[in-house]
Amino acid sequence: MEGKLVAEILARIAKADGLDQAATQRLQKLVSGVEQVIDGLGFCLSEDGDLLSQWRGYTADATGVSIGFSRDYFEQFAEASRSPEKPGFTLQRVEYDLEIQESLIKPTYIEIKKLINEGAFKFPGKRSLLDARSDDEVKKDNEKIKGAFSRLSMTALTLFAKLFLLKTRAFCEEREWRLISYFVKTGDDMCSFCALNDRIVPYREFELLESESGSIVEVILGPKNTTPNYVIESFLKQKGFPNVTVLRSEATYR
Repeated sequence: MEGKLVAEILARIAKADGLDQAATQRLQKLVSGVEQVIDGLGFCLSEDGDLLSQWRGYTADATGVSIGFSRDYFEQFAEASRSPEKPGFTLQRVEYDLEIQESLIKPTYIEIKKLINEGAFKFPGKRSLLDARSDDEVKKDNEKIKGAFSRLSMTALTLFAKLFLLKTRAFCEEREWRLISYFVKTGDDMCSFCALNDRIVPYREFELLESESGSIVEVILGPKNTTPNYVIESFLKQKGFPNVTVLRSEATYR
């Protein structure tokens, strides 16, 4: 999934805060390492169900439909997916505004900066000839450095939840939300796979809630979809969705 801007934003915050370049680069590399370990399996949605750009990109040349889902249903669904035995998912809103993005990352940066000041980025070493410290003091100092770095690494790891929620302003029209299930790239994380024309894609299946009849609240027919509204309404009722509003797109598409 796209939108992995966390390392870049963290570096920008560090630079504005006056963190030295070497520490900033090391921090950026550390966060980039998190991106190499964790991926996000996503189901992407939009707050706006009638966008011309989306009709063009995702609905077979505007002949498809836009399905409006219930947010309450997805929130209940996400809560029900939580289990200590297998991965679940969360419902999250994508953020495009740079200032808000920085406000989401800055609290973690403050914790990281505190650990850097405690020596997390120092290198453990041996006692030199001119070192006034005893061997025990050197050992204790090295343990402090290792402990601070370990805590810094764990703090940086918490940023994985933001990796798939930040996108540049160029995409703000999408007003995107995502159902995200985090995926560890170790080769043994629980998932299934499907084959597309040019790649193999990992995915996860989740059993729908029993009250799924309220999951769909609206269907918008694409600009080139010629199905009469009443046919869609009848189809939905037959499938157990009797109270769905059916509309036609207001977009002009040629």
